[in-house]
Amino acid sequence: MLRLASLIFLLVPVLLALQGCSGPQEDPRVSFCRGMAADLTGSDVSTWKHADNRIVEPEYAEVKVQSGSDTVSCWYAYTAVEPGAMENANPLLAYATLPYQVKAGGKMLKGAALTEAVKRQQIEFGKAVVEHAKQGVNDAVQEIKGAVEKIRQQ
Repeated sequence: MLRLASLIFLLVPVLLALQGCSGPQEDPRVSFCRGMAADLTGSDVSTWKHADNRIVEPEYAEVKVQSGSDTVSCWYAYTAVEPGAMENANPLLAYATLPYQVKAGGKMLKGAALTEAVKRQQIEFGKAVVEHAKQGVNDAVQEIKGAVEKIRQQ
């Protein structure tokens, strides 16, 4: 019985740590646009803030991000077949997660330039997700080690 209690005591912090892996939630379209802006301007992503959304239903959603006086806009195509409660709560959910058009520094990115910029950002976004997951696992491992050590000291 003591072993079962110890196991439960060990698993609770692990589950809590893993639950915290998701972190604060920013819409992926906003995150992607911020990353694109940083990549296109050679600046740090943390300087780019979400400025505004303009939704022209059902055609597109424009996400604007800003750093100082610089603004970058990313346009996302409408993809919802039939909007539901989730889309009503967060209208951006009805739109694609990759932009079909980006305007930075007054210039519209199109064709190969846009494809290359999106590809670079997808790679960076993927690396960030993997790094975040690694950190979550490392935090969980530290929680487990601490819990195991407490059990051993009993």
